Order: sequence, then structure tokens, then C-alpha cells
Amino acid sequence: MESKYCDALRFAIEFEKKGQKFYLDAVQKVADPFSRKTLEFLADEEVSHIEKIEKFNEALLGTGDFDIAKECQSNLSQRVKEYMVSVVSEKEAKVSPQSTEIEVYDLALEMEKSSYDIYKDALESNSDEQLKRFFEFLMKEEQIHYDLLAASKKYLEDPSYYFEEFGGWIFG
Repeated sequence: MESKYCDALRFAIEFEKKGQKFYLDAVQKVADPFSRKTLEFLADEEVSHIEKIEKFNEALLGTGDFDIAKECQSNLSQRVKEYMVSVVSEKEAKVSPQSTEIEVYDLALEMEKSSYDIYKDALESNSDEQLKRFFEFLMKEEQIHYDLLAASKKYLEDPSYYFEEFGGWIFG
């Protein structure tokens, strides 16, 4: 296997592990239940990405199977919608964020944008169609993470605006 594959996948795993650590550390810094659940959800998403990257790598090495059509179909958008409906509808979802929580969201948004940009660069620097398709999948996942963080931040900042103007994609 070419070293560019190894380097790209190794970097992707390291980046996803850093993302998972970031979210788990951030959970400890926030008090608002909505924020905690959102960050825990994203930490779990990073674990899912790590597992997919490892399976993809094993397939490239010839030590495992990876059906790219099946593995790179994402139901993340649906899972995010279900998550938001459940969390926002809970009585516990009374919003009382502190300024540090908004700062955590800002950092998380930057991290997700960086992830997207890194996967975009990896996609553009590789000619292998299977590898490109895999990085496209990761880019889409990171975009959905970014959108979830942006929606969650908006909800924390102004729940009434969220329901009136932004909540439509969740409840529609």
C-alpha cells in the first residue's frame, strides 16, 4: 500500500482521537445538560469515525473487508434530528449556559471546520477513487457535526429564535 494512504489514514485516526478527547474533556467543563449531551453525542461520533477508518485501513491492507457503499452511507442526519428532538423535548433541556459553554462551542466549531478542511485536502491530494470516496464521506460527516454544533449554539444563545427560525429542519 502506498505511503500516502498510510499517512492520510494515520493522520485521520489521530485527528478523530483528538476530537474525541476534546469532546470528552469539554463535557467536564460544561454544566448545562443540553450542552453535555450534545458533546457526548459528538464524542461517540468520533469513536464511530475511528472504527470506520480502522476498518477501511484493514481492507486496504488486505486483512479485512470494507464495503465502501455500505460503510459510507450515513444516517447521521437522521440520528442528529432524532437526538435534537429528544433532547429539546425533555423537561431537563432548560437552557442555562455559562459563557464558557459558548466558548466551548466556538472551539468545537473551529475543530469541525479544521477536520473538514483536512479531509478536503486529503481528498484533493489523492487520485485513488476509493480513498477519495472515503474522504468525501468523512467530509460530509464533519459538515453535519458542524451544523449540529451551530444549531446547538444558537439554541443555547436564544431558544426562542431557535424554535421560530432555526428549528424547522429538526421538526419538519
